[in-house]
This record gives sequence, C-alpha cells and structure tokens, in this order.
Amino acid sequence: MINIMILHIFFGASNPIAKFLLHYSSPIFLSGIRMSIAGSILLGYQYMNRAQFNFTKGHVWLYVQLLVIGVYVKYILRYWSLSYLSAGKFSFLLNLSPFCAALFSFLMFKERLGIKKWIALLIGFAGLVPMFLTSSLVEQSLGEIAFISLPELAALGAVCAHVYGMMIIRILIRDHGYASSMVNGVSMFGSGVLALVTALALEDWHFISEPFPFFGGLAVLIVISNIICKNLYTSLVKYYSVTFLSFTDFMCPCFAAFYSWIWFGEQITWHFYASGVIVLIGLYLFYQDELSAIRVYGQQKVVPSVRIDEISKIRVPEKEQQH
Repeated sequence: MINIMILHIFFGASNPIAKFLLHYSSPIFLSGIRMSIAGSILLGYQYMNRAQFNFTKGHVWLYVQLLVIGVYVKYILRYWSLSYLSAGKFSFLLNLSPFCAALFSFLMFKERLGIKKWIALLIGFAGLVPMFLTSSLVEQSLGEIAFISLPELAALGAVCAHVYGMMIIRILIRDHGYASSMVNGVSMFGSGVLALVTALALEDWHFISEPFPFFGGLAVLIVISNIICKNLYTSLVKYYSVTFLSFTDFMCPCFAAFYSWIWFGEQITWHFYASGVIVLIGLYLFYQDELSAIRVYGQQKVVPSVRIDEISKIRVPEKEQQH
C-alpha cells in the first residue's frame, strides 16, 4: 500500500498541472506534445537496454488498441473535459474506473467479483453522486444529458479508455513479457504523433500563447506523470488486480483538490468531503475482500504484495479442485 500511496501523491499533482497548461495551449496539442516527448524519452531509455528493446509483429494489434484507445482517445477526452471542470472534480470522476475495470476484467479475463466487492463498488458509485450535483454554469452551457454535463461525460469516456488501455498493458506485460517502459514508450510516442497531426487538422495553429510557463510546466508534468507515475502504475499491475488499483484512484482527487486549493484557490465544497467519505468506505470493503480472496489452502496466507504468477503455481488439493 505504501507504493500505491506514493503513486497518488505524485499522480494527484498531474491534473492541476495539466489544468495550468490548458491556460496556454489547446487540449489536443497539449496531449500530442506531452505524449510524443514522453514516449521519446522512454523509448530512448529502453533502447539503451537493447536486450529488452523488442517488438513482435504478432502483437501489433494490441499496440494499436493501446495507442489509439488507451492513450490517444483517453487524453484528448481528458484534456477537453478538464478545460471546463475543476481539477478536483475531474479527478473524482476518475473513480468510476472500478466499474469499467470490473466489466472489462469479466469480458477479457473471466474474472468474477464477490458480493462484498459489488457492494463496495455500489457504495463507491453512490459516493460520486454529490459531485454530479455541482455542475457549473459553464458546464451546463455546453449541454447536459439528464443531470450529467458533456464535460463530465467526456471524463467518463476517458475513464473507460484508461481502463481498457490498462487491460491491454496487462496482456503485453504479464502474458508477453514486455518491459513497462517499452509498452509505455511505444504507445505514448505513437499516440503523441497522431494527436499532433489531429491538432494540425482541427485546431488553431497558434498552439502556445506563452512558451516559458508552458514548457516549464510541461517538463514537470512529463517527469511526474509520464515517467514516474506511469511506470510505477504499470509495475503494480504485476502485484494487484486492475480493479483494485482502479479503486485506489480515490486517493488521487484528494491530493488533486489539495493542490488546486493551494495553487489556484479552488474552493472545496461539502460535496467533495461527502463523496470522499463514502468512497473511502467502499474502498475499505473492497480491500478487505481482496485480502481474503488471496489465500493458500490451509493456515498459510498469501500477502497482497505476492506476485500473481507465484499464486498461480500454488497447487490446490484435488477435493478442492472438484468444487
């Protein structure tokens, strides 16, 4: 859990920094320049370790899905919605990722959730309701479906793209043995180039209003989010389920709201605190079920930090297998 806490302390700063950069740039261009630079850095690092700089043609389709859906679509939707939402609220909407993770895990990996986990997920969803009730006039002016604004819907679309991308990353790293820096480098660089081409076609060519604060903030964002957090997150997939990691994302909006309050003076309303408490209860129930699910038959228990491939080697008695 310490690594997860460190992850979100850093990750919580990424959305406020991105919000700052959107004052000086357009959403698609910001996504393109960020991903292409970060991908180049990761691929350069991976190339120095040539033993792991490998790419199999049979896995091209997986990389294409990750590149287009998991990075390109995800970040364009994220930055467009972040242009209209506060950093704290936007980060909180990312807490819907466990619902998408549970669905994708069931469809792609046949993973099933127990009753306690479903209850935890429902509690987490209930915790998001107060945040949906805080739509600003700017959000409402763009249009709404029921009580959810279009920027909020875009954020939810980014959540689905993120979870799908994590599933593909899981396949590439765990099943095919790719290094996390290789997977992230290819997907970031490819999606960055695609986003820059899209920006040239759709956006005003005056992409940056003030270069000095933009590139300074961009450098900080790339180091924190793309280099540190992204590789730490993908490495944690080896030890925890994608659904559980997605649920721990509730910590990110807490840090994001704190940073936004310190840096931008954004107000934190009672809706945020109410949502935080409810989601925290759901996380506790989910984590308890995660611990009880990972066990060795008999009296010995497997701690949650055990590698998944080690768990798969545990031999189950024949009587238990028949059930």
